[in-house]
Amino acid sequence: MNECPCGLNSPFTDCCAPLVRGAVLPDTAEDLMRSRYTAHVMKNWDYLAATVLPEERRPGMERAYSANQENVHWKKLEILGLKNGGREDGEGEVTFTAHYLEKGVAKTLSETSRFVKEDGRWYYSEKRSVKRSARQAVPSSKPIVRSGEKVGRNDPCPCGSGKKHKKCCGK
Repeated sequence: MNECPCGLNSPFTDCCAPLVRGAVLPDTAEDLMRSRYTAHVMKNWDYLAATVLPEERRPGMERAYSANQENVHWKKLEILGLKNGGREDGEGEVTFTAHYLEKGVAKTLSETSRFVKEDGRWYYSEKRSVKRSARQAVPSSKPIVRSGEKVGRNDPCPCGSGKKHKKCCGK
């Protein structure tokens, strides 16, 4: 696996691999969310169970994850919003949409996941998370309309870094 499945456009070995292996702990709720998505992609059920809030864990959780994911192939993670969940916070929320194929049918899962930090470690809370929808993906019939001016590849990046757009946010 070269590029990390979490969507940060980083090499897997530098991104989620140390987290999923247990070599380091996530710094933020978003880091844990991305590493849990990567664990789904990799079918690492032990990591998923280990990152659930201890009081919410159930015996056989790993088997339950495995049974529910047998015909699922995760394709893309989109982080839509964050609420708290930083290094100094004790709780946080990550709103996301995950795209996947189930038995060859394109579907999406949208959820606001809640995370709790206990003893300096982030955990996913199943009881506090709100699944908004798991549905079959339907292509939009509306054309995408740009809201701002088009930024060319060789134009200065609008983020103010001083780099060309293609070498910065346009990657």
